[in-house]
Amino acid sequence: MHVIITGGVQTGKSTLAAALTAFLKAEGIPMAGILATGLWKNGRRQGFDLTDLATGVITPLARRVDRVEARAIMPFEFFEEGMTAGRKALDGEITANAVMVMVDEVGKLELMGKGWGPFMSSLVSNSRAVHVWVVRENLVRDVCLRWNLDRVEIVHVDDEDALERLKKMFAKERV
Repeated sequence: MHVIITGGVQTGKSTLAAALTAFLKAEGIPMAGILATGLWKNGRRQGFDLTDLATGVITPLARRVDRVEARAIMPFEFFEEGMTAGRKALDGEITANAVMVMVDEVGKLELMGKGWGPFMSSLVSNSRAVHVWVVRENLVRDVCLRWNLDRVEIVHVDDEDALERLKKMFAKERV
């Protein structure tokens, strides 16, 4: 089963994903994958840290670039250490025994075959796990088409019962 947590930019998608992982961890559910936690200063996103859900290890993933010429290309600099940690967390041997596999976030880079993109097809073939992907709402259709996701539950971050819906979907899959 595939679950997509969606919403607009900076609407709490990763926060909802983090709440789900906290619940599943408390329930003792084996997890794998990645969660990207936003770092904020004075109301402005400064970067992201990456959590490996199988190990709990947190690694710096990206930080805001303040040079004007660099910002024109991409507002964040991604660290090789964070990318390596993400690739390791999404490796098939690590995710094979997980009951839930999360990818936060599946976006434009992944649709172009970059970022976490090279791992997505092998993740889809792991049918044992419930896959939870964080996707901006304007990319949901493209993500579903790109990876031929035919059985997808969409949970919008603005739904007031979003977390309870996620918990119930997950419980339904475990039966």
